[in-house]
Amino acid sequence: MALSLDQLMAETVLELSLATPTSPDLMKRAVRWVASTELVDPAPFLRGGELLLTTGAFIQADDQEGWRTFASRLKHKRVTAVGFGCGLTHADVPRALVESATAVDLPVLVVPYSVPFVRISEFVADMIVADRFKDMGRASNLAAELAQLMSNSAPLMTLLGRIAEEIGGEAAILDIDGRVVSSWPLHQDWRMDLVLQGLATSGTTGYHAVPLDQAGAHDHILVGRTEMAVESVRMAMSAAATLVAIDLTRRLQEEPSNATRMAAVLTGLTDWTTPTPTLVRALRVAGFESDVPTVVLLAAPKPAFSAGYSLRLRLAVEQVLPVVRSVRSGELLVLFAQGGTGDTTGEVLEVLRREMPGRAIVVAGPARDAEEIRMVLASARASITEELARPQRSRAFDLTSIVAAAAGRGGQHAAREVLQPLIDHDAKADGQLMHTLRTYLRLDARQHATAEALHVHRNTLRYRLAQIGKLLEADLDSLDTLVICNLAFRLYDAAGH
Repeated sequence: MALSLDQLMAETVLELSLATPTSPDLMKRAVRWVASTELVDPAPFLRGGELLLTTGAFIQADDQEGWRTFASRLKHKRVTAVGFGCGLTHADVPRALVESATAVDLPVLVVPYSVPFVRISEFVADMIVADRFKDMGRASNLAAELAQLMSNSAPLMTLLGRIAEEIGGEAAILDIDGRVVSSWPLHQDWRMDLVLQGLATSGTTGYHAVPLDQAGAHDHILVGRTEMAVESVRMAMSAAATLVAIDLTRRLQEEPSNATRMAAVLTGLTDWTTPTPTLVRALRVAGFESDVPTVVLLAAPKPAFSAGYSLRLRLAVEQVLPVVRSVRSGELLVLFAQGGTGDTTGEVLEVLRREMPGRAIVVAGPARDAEEIRMVLASARASITEELARPQRSRAFDLTSIVAAAAGRGGQHAAREVLQPLIDHDAKADGQLMHTLRTYLRLDARQHATAEALHVHRNTLRYRLAQIGKLLEADLDSLDTLVICNLAFRLYDAAGH
């Protein structure tokens, strides 16, 4: 902890007293350094946070304008306090200085003639050195704790939570465009203009920013927001920055490094002829348990896919589920996540609506085994479109998921057997029975709409439907027949026919 004014006042050896009415909050101000001056305008030579010692030899005691300007300059420079040496030029602190300093909330301390300025300087310097050793020890401990968290694959927000705790404030990672990649506490607002100001002023504004140029994590910034002393925060942030950069880089590179394993998982899930044991092995190789509830997400990035988008999505999901893997599938991003308890799908959806509103994302599951993962993935694929206005949850049970379940158990072969009479008829007679039945089912068995879509007379349609019923040996007026035919077409199409 940095030396504060009230701690300085408590040292009896310094014999300091207050000349201005000063609130307890002002007395908590940190003394970063001690400087002595007899200049009318010392501001160009100060950084802020100093205890400025002076005998006031440069201004007459009753020069109200001179003292007002002096106090205003020091206030603007964020000087912590003025230590006024009495008994040399002025017997007491000039009233004009007391009034001017009080008006701008600048504490003025009385330094008696018997106390040389060097005694105050040495005392403060000793305290600062002691604090630096403490800060170094705390920064070293912080780095060790962050390294331990990383070795245990802790989420990035957990690392930021530990940093926020250390600096007694908040911590975040922002990308170069000012978007929050991750933060602690969650969902805090960060103003990029103040972050950049914090970079320029070395944290004297309360924003402490460290570019993460180490380990390849370019275009990202570690930011802390706190009222803690600047030097203490700077040391902690510097110690944390390298480790955070390493962890962030690992996450940025994780998707390419897992690409082959995740591609095998995706192939097994979408190729419905893949045997279940093969699919289970692919999941385990990719780092998943085949019998643990799995949440599936599909995202259609807008306007285009980017590594930053993928990272933000994965980090958002990690707030609920610690094990997250992603893979690209054409223009879609597919994520699988495990490790939570309770209604994890609902919790993930809530986080995404808060963290990534307006994004086309579908959340499905949880799936309890490999075959069910196949089902919920198929359902999510049927639900995802770029027109989605916000993240949404797909239905757990629909025709697409039923088809996925059936296809995994030999349904494609059975579906072809159902439709084979129509396939053979069309091949021999250059007929349109398959197309007719497909259109009839698509239009919910409405004959008038089907005839218009096929550009045929209704009598022609009735004749074709009668042929279809005879070839399939089924009643097309029966709901069971219509459902079976619909499923057969979906399975037939899934096989790539």
